Amino acid sequence: MAVDVRSKACNYLRSGAVTLLDARSQDGVRPWLVHARVVGHSSTYVVTLAEGAWNCTCHRPAECAHVAAVQLVTGHPSLARREIKGGRRAA
Repeated sequence: MAVDVRSKACNYLRSGAVTLLDARSQDGVRPWLVHARVVGHSSTYVVTLAEGAWNCTCHRPAECAHVAAVQLVTGHPSLARREIKGGRRAA
């Protein structure tokens, strides 16, 4: 499943479907608040990060490529990050 999520998330990024509407950070590394829009195949989805929880209007957070794409853009851990040798995820 992760490979499929990665493929979809990368496709969203390549096609320019991800728009960050708001991202707030205190440390300048990863935002603690995110509001984004992802134009999907059948609808436009809203992705948010608030109070440490990711949400998407597609209502499938465990396998959501919309969230994974936004996580890649914002530097958060994501199912879409490429695996490297040793079982660690690439930065």
